[in-house]
Amino acid sequence: MRVIEVDQLKEGMKIAKTIYDDNGRVLLSAGSILSSRYIKKLYMYGIPFVYIEDEIIGPLHVDDLINDRVRIQTVKALKNVVESSRMQKDIDLRPVSSLVNKILDDLKGEPGMLVQLLDMRSANMYLYNHSVGVCVLSILTGMALNLDDIKVKHLGMGALLHDIGKSLSPGPEHTIHGFEILRNNKALNVMIAHTAYQHHESYNGSGFPRQLQGENIHLFAAITGVANFYDNIISHPVPEKRLYPYQALEVILAESGHSFHPEIVKAFCHNIAPYPIGTAVRLNNGATGVVISVPRSFPTRPVVKLITNPVGILLASFPELDLMKETSLFVIDILSEQERRDIVVK
Repeated sequence: MRVIEVDQLKEGMKIAKTIYDDNGRVLLSAGSILSSRYIKKLYMYGIPFVYIEDEIIGPLHVDDLINDRVRIQTVKALKNVVESSRMQKDIDLRPVSSLVNKILDDLKGEPGMLVQLLDMRSANMYLYNHSVGVCVLSILTGMALNLDDIKVKHLGMGALLHDIGKSLSPGPEHTIHGFEILRNNKALNVMIAHTAYQHHESYNGSGFPRQLQGENIHLFAAITGVANFYDNIISHPVPEKRLYPYQALEVILAESGHSFHPEIVKAFCHNIAPYPIGTAVRLNNGATGVVISVPRSFPTRPVVKLITNPVGILLASFPELDLMKETSLFVIDILSEQERRDIVVK
């Protein structure tokens, strides 16, 4: 399967991953064949992209890091928390805390799994889905840094609530508002409030709101800052501003020691597949193929199912090429949707 922007969908494409609305109801089930009515429905719900089956090599299975139902429940619970904070009501964080525990259970149940694909986010629930994504990425990073279970739980809560201040202000002040909202909740560890306060601080002191630097930035906030940055640039609502995972990782690695703590960058990148399963890639010999497996030990050298030969001719069968063994070959580019279609037409 592969990700495709809604404005590039065509009638007859097959949905590869079930699509839910904001309330967790099924919009389109996996296996559904797209019609013009279904495509309009996706537009109406503000779904920016979906997963479709690859018309050349067929279905590819990708395990989810967390259960879809857990993700949807967490998004809804977080929305309730943010709306309560906006109206300055007492915030009941018990449902959120319980769901963070479920996320932890899901992630601990699949040790060694790399982050592959994006979750589908409707436009009006983007902030909440983003926060869940940051929570998952932060927890995985905390685990890679060998934090104990209690610290990972507090990290997850801080990451999930890092943008709660946006209920009062979408600007830079959201870090201060978030701190004030969370520190007044006596049921929370104060470091959760500091995660919201400090997640835009930079390792070199150029961040905000206090221009903290280096080890003066709390570990939870420093982890959340990297996760927040990554999730924003791979899931940006504007397709033209969205980066592929390998591009986002290159940006983060370039900022190691500048915006981000080097050890956190190392731990974070350890969990990300730069070329997720389903990505169409071009190799240095000119051949193209689709990534079908990503080794955790060396994720830049995936297993690729070839679809064309080096001169661009569609193959009759699609042999698998393990780049861990074929050491002279490597990925040099990702194919655009139009390039994939051109291969099918040929």
